[in-house]
Amino acid sequence: MKIKTVTHHILCDYHGDHLSDYTGDPHEMREKNPKAFHNLAAFCCMLNHPDGGLYCGMTRFNGDFFHRFDVHTHKFESLGYDKIAEIFECKIHRSLCLASDGTIYGATAGLHLENQRLDAPGGAIFRYDPKTKELKKLAVPVAHDYIQTITMDEKRKIIYGQTYPVFKFFVYHMDSGRVDNHDFTGSISHISDIDDRGGYWSTWNGTNHWLFRYDPDQARAQWFRHSLPNAKADANIMYPNAGPIDVMLNGRDGWLYVGTCGGSLCRIHAESAEVEYLGHPAPTRRMPGLKHLDEDRLLGCCGDQDGGCLFIYHKKTKQFEVLGSIIDTRTGLSLYRTHDLEIGSNGHVYVAETDVPTRSGYLWEIELQDW
Repeated sequence: MKIKTVTHHILCDYHGDHLSDYTGDPHEMREKNPKAFHNLAAFCCMLNHPDGGLYCGMTRFNGDFFHRFDVHTHKFESLGYDKIAEIFECKIHRSLCLASDGTIYGATAGLHLENQRLDAPGGAIFRYDPKTKELKKLAVPVAHDYIQTITMDEKRKIIYGQTYPVFKFFVYHMDSGRVDNHDFTGSISHISDIDDRGGYWSTWNGTNHWLFRYDPDQARAQWFRHSLPNAKADANIMYPNAGPIDVMLNGRDGWLYVGTCGGSLCRIHAESAEVEYLGHPAPTRRMPGLKHLDEDRLLGCCGDQDGGCLFIYHKKTKQFEVLGSIIDTRTGLSLYRTHDLEIGSNGHVYVAETDVPTRSGYLWEIELQDW
């Protein structure tokens, strides 16, 4: 298998220096640089839906950061989050989950500075029904903190979340709306997953980034004193004190597969918490996307600073198959930084691009040959 074609899709196209355009104050950006306020965008997460659409969460300071992308017409449709957003909600980071009835659950993140912390109410968990187009905020689980990532356990009616810039861990009960705030953990995952017994895995302790497993049946965590290989070196890459976990996926074989911020693939045994290093498929950092191709193969994306690529990991043979770089077939433009990966209903692969220094991020579409 290899890459056949690569195309990038543009929602809005802002060119400029991100750091000089954003001071940390969304009110100031809206007044002094309305072009950046409305058009500076980055794709953060994606969700393939049974209705055939690709639902996209992104960074966008005007609140219009939730869209549906039609994989056949290549048209974006705003889902209207800007109509219910408050000024400090500026993105959906790694926080889109699909329920069995087609309902989408998400959560909002922020980027303001410390001097506005007490002015900001906190990130919201929201629900969107594609059938009725109803978009509704359900809760602000942790006052003043915004939600960087969520993972849903529909069977137990639980949404797990972690906050930024203060790394707190919370459990939101979908039926009652109750929030169990487990407060400061000192570390954070880009996105986590749940093992076959319902345990939620992430990291704690800002120095060592050790693993923990939260047991919903006991309503408490087991705090391990070991982490992933190269945990300290792979931490602090996303942002200061962030942990080494870039993506986590239940492998359906008793293991949780973890792509690290350093670009390595590891796995955690769900019963013993044993950690195994599997390899480093490309000479680059970041591995934020993993998906099942079948029971044996995982599809992943990695890459940072124009080093984006796709790979396949074969679980039976423990071999990597690098498919190629993510470079637009027609224009020669390179994907800057990978942030999420999804397989669309048309069989094409989509990669979210973020944090480009001089322009908006794009949505990248890859057609594979010999699929």
